Amino acid sequence: MHTNIENIDVVVKLLKQHNIRQIVISPGGTNIPFINAVQDDEFFTCYSIVDERSAMYFAIGLYLQSGEPIVTSCTSAQATRNYIPGLTEAYYKHAPILAITMSKHQRFTYQQYMQAPDQISLPNDAVKSSYMLPYLVDENDYLHSMRTVNEAILELTRHTTGPVQLDIPWLDFPLDDEVSELHIIKRYNANHLKSINIKDKKILLVIGEHRPFEDNLKACIEKFCQCYDVAVYVNHLSNYKGKYIVEGNLQLLTMGKDTFNDNLKPDIMITIGGQTGDYPFYTMLSQPSIKGIEHWLVSCDGKVVDTYDKLTVIYECSEYEFFSMLGSSENVTHSYFEDWKNQISKNKLDIELPFSSAYVAQQIHNKIPANSFMQFSILNSLRIWNMFDIDPSITCYSNVGAFGIDGGMSTFFGLSMGTEELCFIVIGDLAFFYDMNSLGIRHIKNNVRILLINNNGGVEFKLYNCDNNAQNRYIAAGNHFKNAKGWAETCDFSYMAAKNKSEFSESYNAFLKSSDKPMVFEIFVSDKDDAEAYRMIVSENAPQSFERSIKSKIKGIIGRK
Repeated sequence: MHTNIENIDVVVKLLKQHNIRQIVISPGGTNIPFINAVQDDEFFTCYSIVDERSAMYFAIGLYLQSGEPIVTSCTSAQATRNYIPGLTEAYYKHAPILAITMSKHQRFTYQQYMQAPDQISLPNDAVKSSYMLPYLVDENDYLHSMRTVNEAILELTRHTTGPVQLDIPWLDFPLDDEVSELHIIKRYNANHLKSINIKDKKILLVIGEHRPFEDNLKACIEKFCQCYDVAVYVNHLSNYKGKYIVEGNLQLLTMGKDTFNDNLKPDIMITIGGQTGDYPFYTMLSQPSIKGIEHWLVSCDGKVVDTYDKLTVIYECSEYEFFSMLGSSENVTHSYFEDWKNQISKNKLDIELPFSSAYVAQQIHNKIPANSFMQFSILNSLRIWNMFDIDPSITCYSNVGAFGIDGGMSTFFGLSMGTEELCFIVIGDLAFFYDMNSLGIRHIKNNVRILLINNNGGVEFKLYNCDNNAQNRYIAAGNHFKNAKGWAETCDFSYMAAKNKSEFSESYNAFLKSSDKPMVFEIFVSDKDDAEAYRMIVSENAPQSFERSIKSKIKGIIGRK
């Protein structure tokens, strides 16, 4: 797969030629290739700073002492945004900081693709200039890249010193080798639906992130599902519960493309709401070999958002208008929905897991009190909990808009203000570390419950090798965060901890009940066990080995080596 990794080589070689040696690295996935290229190179001195806001100010301090240009490296999503306060200081201080950012392929920008906000939309007084490298296909692109990197480095000290952004685009998900179907995109209003006949079509209604549904809209969707052969694909962030829902995240994670094509491929896919945060769904539906699907997008703004590269029709109308305009059909069979349900019925989640985030979810997913609210930190927390059912009265949220690791607890505390029901957040140690100052908010209520999974860094990057010190140092940022006890108690939280199954069993009931203080329940698990538990769930439910089914899906993220 072409990943654009050759650009990393150009950047690293030219940093050496310009004698720029100090690099401040923040952990992440998209910048793994750059980290791998510099962390063991004796020419460079590297520093690991988890929070990009601190990293940029740290870089300014390095410059003030050394008088030399400093490089910073961050991943995509919100990471570049977190550079802005420090870059603004660097701009007015004239500090020559080369902010090397990473972005997804430009075709993903503004397309509800995970972790792909516009990376080069920085304020005028944050950098002197922003540069984006091309994708390297031939010699012309190589020369273009070489010139651009040189220009960005020279701009650090041209006329007056100051910060510069150098953005490297990256391809993180491999696609199969088939050519995508040519599809034309049309835009209509709701009146067009009067002439539509979808009686004999298999329809997959995909509901992304959504606030709780009003009764009239929910009733309208249920009627639509009754009248046609519809399966409603949801996860916890959809906040939709109905007769025809399917939670197929685990099936798509372990299913081959041929099986999907034969059994679950729809004729029409209708999407409403925001991002799904569902990587298995995206990975399956975006493959060019998945052909013959019409994608209808329902959106009030009518913007072209072709998340899965199969968009055919945009209905510029409200969700209520859309579903109320579709006429009813008689003598409908729901065979497509039944096909999904049959696949999901094969799930095997009642297996013996090591003490891990998956084990915790397995033990208490059905014990979260009715009418509670839940916030999930992105990636591992959301992925694990999406495998397990929760009570349909529970409302769920996650920061999957721009899909950044930061701000999860602040969002959570805000949503807890408007209810007396218990509010839970499931969050990893790095995400907690980003937002730990929010524990000091003086308005926090006693209904707050923080389930902190401390697995020593980003387990996202340790799924295959938890013993690899190269991963721990900069990519997964291990050994940064010991425990939350001191800070939690300082902020007047009740603090509980569990380091094994028996301690967890003794404590979790108190965590799920009302109390006179907000609570932090810190779960200490090894990164090995956390990764192993996830592998066990996938392997148990996969018709093929875990390595074959999963390695191909994440190889683009962590690199083939």
